[in-house]
Amino acid sequence: MIAFSHYDIALLLQAMGRTVELSLGGGLLGIAGAILLTALRLSDLRYMFPLRMLAVLYVQTIRRIPFIVTLYIVFFCAGMMGVDVSATVVAIGSIGLIAAAYLCEILHGGVKTVPVEQVEAALVLNLPLWARWRYVIGPQALSAIVPPAVGYLVLFIKDTALASQIGVVELSQAGVILSNRGLPSVQVFCVVLLLYFAISYPLTCLSRLLEKRIAVH
Repeated sequence: MIAFSHYDIALLLQAMGRTVELSLGGGLLGIAGAILLTALRLSDLRYMFPLRMLAVLYVQTIRRIPFIVTLYIVFFCAGMMGVDVSATVVAIGSIGLIAAAYLCEILHGGVKTVPVEQVEAALVLNLPLWARWRYVIGPQALSAIVPPAVGYLVLFIKDTALASQIGVVELSQAGVILSNRGLPSVQVFCVVLLLYFAISYPLTCLSRLLEKRIAVH
């Protein structure tokens, strides 16, 4: 049996907290960005056409760039502009940029699943915009949005491991550090695996709960 010292345990817990920080911060930025991008893509106002095209271009471009490339671009651009931010902030920003593009595609696709006839009926009834989204579009779109969105966020937790490339000591990097100190690699990374599971499993449970609540309504 592997015996972790107090230092080892403290390093793993600190790295686990950093992974949660990256996932939560990047996820929240991604959700905010996705809502904005989706609103632009769904806008039918003529003067919004340039912004709508920029939103489409952003989503289609970012989704085709590997996360590690985006991470390096943000990291080096921040350095060239003289912006004094930590590697963690750079990683969170990069995660947010990527997540916004993927989540926007999920949100946009979910909204498009709502039958056009029902949206038109809401317009005929002269429902205000908030009411159309609250009672017609939102409830139906959520059933198509929640499962893939939560599934994507769970998968993205693993991609935070790439933040170690710019010096962030997250969970996988902590495993590498402990392994390099002479601890058995298999046992160390089994512990890392369990910690990743502890982070991602609550999201999976939340997804199932939300799906059940949506199905009831």
